[in-house]
Amino acid sequence: MSFLVDTDLLSFLERKRVPAKLVPWLARHDADLFVSVVSFAELEYGLRQAPSTHRPGLAAWLKETRQKFSPVTEPLTEPVLVRWKELLADLKGKNRTMTCEDSLIAATALFCGHTLATHNRRHFEATGVEIVDPLA
Repeated sequence: MSFLVDTDLLSFLERKRVPAKLVPWLARHDADLFVSVVSFAELEYGLRQAPSTHRPGLAAWLKETRQKFSPVTEPLTEPVLVRWKELLADLKGKNRTMTCEDSLIAATALFCGHTLATHNRRHFEATGVEIVDPLA
């Protein structure tokens, strides 16, 4: 089983107090972890919005995180984007909406056959993607 790690879990790793269950879970599944390029865009945006006093530390952390996950970063390819459009149509039929970023991450997981690892289960439940919460 492979896992696409959601942005929320990545952002927990930058905190001074990382949730106790997260690091062991990531270590246990290290060979099966993937990250969406969308998550890196979200993190980069967050870095740019952070107070200037926090940016150097965040930038160093983000650079290290990008390097670590570089070989397993899932891109937004045309087939992934077609799956995204299908997902949006399905959600519209259910009268449901979700953020662009979350829908792209869900579509990536669905297309690639990954289980989505997230602490934001409710954000993704309507998509049909398999979900695991490492912090539960």
